[in-house]
Amino acid sequence: MAPVALSVLPHVGHLPWWVGVGFFVLFLWRLGLVMSGRWLPRASVRWVAAIACTAAVYAHYQTVFGREPGVALLVLFLGLKLMEMQARRDLFVVIFLCFFLLLTVFFHSQSIATAAAVALALYALLTAMLTMQFRHDEMPLRRRFRSVGLMLAQALPIAAVIFVLFPRAGGPLWGLPSDAQRARTGLSDAMTPGNIAQLSESDEIAFRVLFDGDAPPTAQLYWRGPVFGAFDGQTWRAGIRRDPPSPPRIETLDANRPVRYTMTLEPAGRSWLFALEMPVQVQSTSVEPLLRRDLQLVSRDALPGRTRVTLVSSTAFRVGLDETAASLREWLALPQGFNPRTIGMATRWRAEAGGTPQADAALVERALAMFRTEPFRYTLEPPLLGRDSVDDFLFGSRAGFCEHYASAFTVLMRALGIPARIVTGYQGGERNPVDGYWLVRQADAHAWSEVWLDGRGWIRVDPTAAVAPQRIERGLRIEPGAVAEDAGGRTRAMLRQLWFNLDAIGNAWNQWILSYDRSRQRGLLERIGITADDWRQLAALLAAVLTAVLGGIALLTLRPQLPRDPVMQAYATFCARLAAVGLGRFKHETASRHLARIARALDDQRLTEARRIVMVYERLRYADAEPDRATVRHLRKSVQAFKP
Repeated sequence: MAPVALSVLPHVGHLPWWVGVGFFVLFLWRLGLVMSGRWLPRASVRWVAAIACTAAVYAHYQTVFGREPGVALLVLFLGLKLMEMQARRDLFVVIFLCFFLLLTVFFHSQSIATAAAVALALYALLTAMLTMQFRHDEMPLRRRFRSVGLMLAQALPIAAVIFVLFPRAGGPLWGLPSDAQRARTGLSDAMTPGNIAQLSESDEIAFRVLFDGDAPPTAQLYWRGPVFGAFDGQTWRAGIRRDPPSPPRIETLDANRPVRYTMTLEPAGRSWLFALEMPVQVQSTSVEPLLRRDLQLVSRDALPGRTRVTLVSSTAFRVGLDETAASLREWLALPQGFNPRTIGMATRWRAEAGGTPQADAALVERALAMFRTEPFRYTLEPPLLGRDSVDDFLFGSRAGFCEHYASAFTVLMRALGIPARIVTGYQGGERNPVDGYWLVRQADAHAWSEVWLDGRGWIRVDPTAAVAPQRIERGLRIEPGAVAEDAGGRTRAMLRQLWFNLDAIGNAWNQWILSYDRSRQRGLLERIGITADDWRQLAALLAAVLTAVLGGIALLTLRPQLPRDPVMQAYATFCARLAAVGLGRFKHETASRHLARIARALDDQRLTEARRIVMVYERLRYADAEPDRATVRHLRKSVQAFKP
């Protein structure tokens, strides 16, 4: 029963609460029947319970097909199967159901903690299977655990060889149901400033970045993501996607100082890729990246899971010089009848500045100066806004986070006749000093604006930096030197360092185990001269390595081994200690004759101890048919304490 519970526990946090409660009610019911020896419930009761479980799953999910409802049904039916567990065959069915249930744990998480929980349950299940093989002649529980540990130790090299060399499919070995890919990123495909009264921050990792060399300053770490251009007065959404026949032209201004880095994106169920502005080279063996006309980097298909991408970016660039009046028109559209005060202010500003290209740049600076000099403030708990959200923000609350400032600034620019759009993504990050990876969390999600200026192209403008420059310069993380030196500060510093170490271990697991895909296997095989697409070569290599591994395991485990006698081992240790001081035992001597010969060389106390040891040894060796374990332990302790 314990392995059954261990098999269900990893699912408790991922399934509805009532599924876990329902299973453990059935589990405790069956456990009570085991302890009391009472009869199992009738078949009619089990049928009613099965129908009720199926109906509950259908009522919750509106289907019984898919990943989540399938796992929920499996958990509940495992509890019901316990109610008809009588014969030895039923025990095996329950155990194999638990094996399958452990496999489904990896649908939710593939972390080291999940793997450890599955390994513990697997160890217990194998011990239960070993117990069933003995029937009535069971060995002690400790020996059963040790036997299973030895079997797993023998299996690990074989599993490692198969993991490395067995041909890896381009996707999962089974077709995932429709609910297998879920959007879990902190960003969304729409943005509605004013509808959020409190923004909660999440420390969940969005992606990790490893730079080849020094990282740019935090103020330059703008990780570009979804671009919004369509505004209906309340919500920003992506505009019409027209992918260019060729990538947009990007002019780099720091060609001798490109930033090369490898990004590992966590599973998000989206097609978005992120890149440090501005990406000039993208390489990936698992996805097909595409740079859209609005300079958003995407994959043609939804990301299959954790994804590694190697990029080269230039932090000084010019882009959009080839835009035309027709292509800029969609970045000027505003809905009719919204934000009249903002439109009126923009009309006055434009009349005062004129219509020259130099006036556009001056108007951008004037808007930023308004945010810097007037009483705007950055807060994660802004008040709710009304229908004219930009008017309410600019002339009323003047309090918000990056979405409010980016939205208001973009609307103001369009009202001034300057093409503008919103870019969302992440800003900043935190370096893990243990492994050197930069961690970009969901809390680093950010929104900024882009404006198009004649002769300069698209220019990034971050109005949040005008209000809260510390948000951009240092990000949202506390600098290591800013931690107080008191006891509480030292404790927080220790916990922080511990978290960094644990994250580095988890990242190594992700990079070397979970990210070992078909492309990385192909690269490994090519380095040893094997073509991954040639199944004959791969099969020959796999067979040869498995034969060598199995032969090595057989040599280590199949050698005849004589059983070790603990009584003889203790006495041999006793003789070795005497031999170390010149009182060794001759091969023809019995224990008593040996002690009699060396008696004069020992003082009274040690002679008394030696006689007691010899007496216990002879009784255990010759008198008792089955040595008593307690007496054997006493002999060992006496020998360990004896010092001639």
